[in-house]
Amino acid sequence: MTRARTLANLLTTSGRIVQVVQGVKSDTQSITANLATKDTVTGLNATITPTSSDSKILVQLHMHVGASIDTHVAGLMLRGSTEIGIADASGSRTRNSFACGLKSTSGDWCTAMISQSVLDSPATTSATTYSVKIGGNGSATVTVNFDERNTDGATDTSICISTITLMEVLA
Repeated sequence: MTRARTLANLLTTSGRIVQVVQGVKSDTQSITANLATKDTVTGLNATITPTSSDSKILVQLHMHVGASIDTHVAGLMLRGSTEIGIADASGSRTRNSFACGLKSTSGDWCTAMISQSVLDSPATTSATTYSVKIGGNGSATVTVNFDERNTDGATDTSICISTITLMEVLA
């Protein structure tokens, strides 16, 4: 086999990543939605146009959250309005793509990093937007990219970014 054929085969190999798109949320947001209703994390989205309808999209979420009280934070990853990577139905529990618990003695300084990956099959070559919704339990205010205390102190509080990365993987 010639070197040219080998390179041509590599260019069409199944599993090859052919494009990467990233959305970055660098501002902060407070969300008062509960686990059942959830609210959109504004600015944490990305749009990709698959080159083939057979391609898969690897969606990687890295999101920093805090809360006003000890709470359970859960959310959904969406392709357009379609929920992706969600749990099977189980009684009256809310179905989610990801979840985490935030626990501390003072509640308002606690933050956590949510990291989730889903391999999606959008079956399209049209521009496709992926986004995130989250909520907390009870009367919690869920914060994105900062701790709820939000004091202006260099040694005991911080702000950060969250990202959603889309990778087209050839089928």
